[in-house]
Parts: sequence; structure tokens; C-alpha cells
Amino acid sequence: MHQNSIAQNAIPTSDFIVTYTINNNTTFHIPGQPFFLQSNKITSTKFSILSAADEYMQLTATVQSVRGKIFAFGQEQIFNSDDTTGLNSDELAWLKEIVNKPKTIEVKQYHAVQSPIKTNPLFDIEQEDVGKYFLPFASSVVKAGLSWSDSTFSDSSKSVHQYLILKVQDNKATVSVLSDLVIKTTFALSGQRIHQNLKGIARAERIYTISDARMISESVSTKLSGSSTSNGIDIIPLTIELKATSFIEWK
Repeated sequence: MHQNSIAQNAIPTSDFIVTYTINNNTTFHIPGQPFFLQSNKITSTKFSILSAADEYMQLTATVQSVRGKIFAFGQEQIFNSDDTTGLNSDELAWLKEIVNKPKTIEVKQYHAVQSPIKTNPLFDIEQEDVGKYFLPFASSVVKAGLSWSDSTFSDSSKSVHQYLILKVQDNKATVSVLSDLVIKTTFALSGQRIHQNLKGIARAERIYTISDARMISESVSTKLSGSSTSNGIDIIPLTIELKATSFIEWK
């Protein structure tokens, strides 16, 4: 089978916009007082391709807008990065950290190189893998039943992915993705270092345009369980359920 180089599908297109919607249900199993957190968020991110060659790409990612809400402790908090007045509150300081601040991303062998250090614990877990926006096969070999697998590593985290092309029709390929996940993250929260150890699975369905091997949409469901610790103490079991959709607009 002939694999595409990233470059041939990235050029002449240099920019694309991803609209990402996620619903997050997290339960902390605290003895005698279980804590439930629910959130939904819609993010619009502009990606600009700086360079591409073979199976390597360098891009910038600029979050243009974020809006949604969080429900916890019986209270609901609404956030919108377009509301500049609301951004002055301490609770929404994290929005200022990410909106309109370009971030450089490297893609190697069709997967983004992830950093093990996180800063926004409620949302970093759904961080997009930019490499998935490119189907790694030439149009001449794309057919229903084609399958392959790969894996990614970041610090102590590991993901194993299995892919299967379910359908080819009208210049579009529907790809099923099953991922086994081991996620170990560290982030800062209220001046403390929080460590999370999680395991689970993700099931995704992606649609690509066959002629240029670019993704146009994805839906994914993820279930995780594990524990959270603060400064090495207070081990708290938790479960996380994520449902997300992505729509990509190529410029």
C-alpha cells in the first residue's frame, strides 16, 4: 500500500478551521461525598501549516473563541471568550491563557507530538491530535475493509489505535477508530500539582475526502477511569465520559 506524504495533502492549502464541541461528565468518588462535574464547550481553532515534508509537519494553532458552561457544586458557570468583561474574573483566567495565543505543534508519522505538562485540567484531556486530519493513504488504495494500526507515546502515556475503513462513497471515506488509552497527566490547580492516572477506550468515526485525504468531520466517545492525587496525597478515584464532534473547514 502506498502511504501519502503529509506534504502532498497540505500544500497549497495552508490554513484550516476546526470547530470542536465536547461534553464532559466527570465523577470524583470521594467517600461519603461523591462530586459530579459536567461541562460542555465549543472551541474554534485556526491551524496554519508552516512546513510539511514526508511524514513531518509544523503548524501553529490559534484558539479563536471558546464558549460553554460548567456545572459543579450545584452551580452553573457560563463562559464566552467573546465577552471581554467576563474574562476579568479570576474563575475565567484560564481563557486568557489560551485565546488568541498561537501555539506551535509538531506532527510526526501522522500524530501530533503532545506535551505531558497540562495547564487547563478541565479541557486539556480532549486536546486534538492534529495529525488525524490527514488520511495516510493515496486515493488509489483507499477501499472499504482497509485496516491498519499504530500507537503513540507521550511521557508515561500510551495510546494504541486500530483503524478500519467502513465505507467508500461519493469521494468520501468513513473510518472507524478504536483506541486503548493509558493517560498520565500533570497540571496546576490553585497552586497545587495534580496528577491523574487514567485508562479507557475511545471509539471514533471520521469522514475524509478521498481525493485530497483531508478529514472533514469526526464524532468520538471516550470512557476513562482512574485516580487523581494532589502533591502525592489524597488519592481520589474518578470516572470520565467524553462525547465530542469536530468539523473542519479547509481554506
